[in-house]
Amino acid sequence: MIRGLSASANRQIVAFERSHGLPAGEVAHAFRRWNTSVRETRGDLEPFYERDDTDLRNGDYHVRTLLEITLHALRPKARRELSAVVGPADEHVLDRTLNNPFAPQDLP
Repeated sequence: MIRGLSASANRQIVAFERSHGLPAGEVAHAFRRWNTSVRETRGDLEPFYERDDTDLRNGDYHVRTLLEITLHALRPKARRELSAVVGPADEHVLDRTLNNPFAPQDLP
């Protein structure tokens, strides 16, 4: 369960986890890890993203990628709710990010 989300949004997340073969609470765990990690990380955030195809059943994903996939799977109201609670961590990352014109174009 993710605090700040309605019961309906949390139920949709549970349904998403079941339909993708994820353990119960995996999205909430990814949410907590993303919030904690972005505040502790002092360097490269690339480990939090996955650039290739992601196999959720094998645990082959990064926490922010899982949150993004979940966002796209939810209905609009639940998507807005999850986006609102993920947003502050995303903004924290963007505040510490400088544009690198020499970075590979496929990086997030």
